[in-house]
Amino acid sequence: MPRRLQAFKIRELGEALVTAALQGVGICLAPGFMVHDDLEAGRLVRLLPEYRPIELSMNAVYPHRHHLSAKVRTFIDMLAHHSSEQQKRINPYS
Repeated sequence: MPRRLQAFKIRELGEALVTAALQGVGICLAPGFMVHDDLEAGRLVRLLPEYRPIELSMNAVYPHRHHLSAKVRTFIDMLAHHSSEQQKRINPYS
């Protein structure tokens, strides 16, 4: 339970930082999915486009590959596809 609360706080902090940047209070480092629309609309400006932040990884953990249900396989495939598409949005310069 505490981990969910911590993740919630982090998400809220990210949104607060983006809001502060939009209001001209300062700069922030945020994932592309949080700022993509604001960058496209010109409300935010990308600083240091050559800088690459640390990339995060995502893992799907399941008990056995031999008897993987179609639902789980479809979900994993969807995650892989979505992750690839999001990576393009997060860092279009990669």
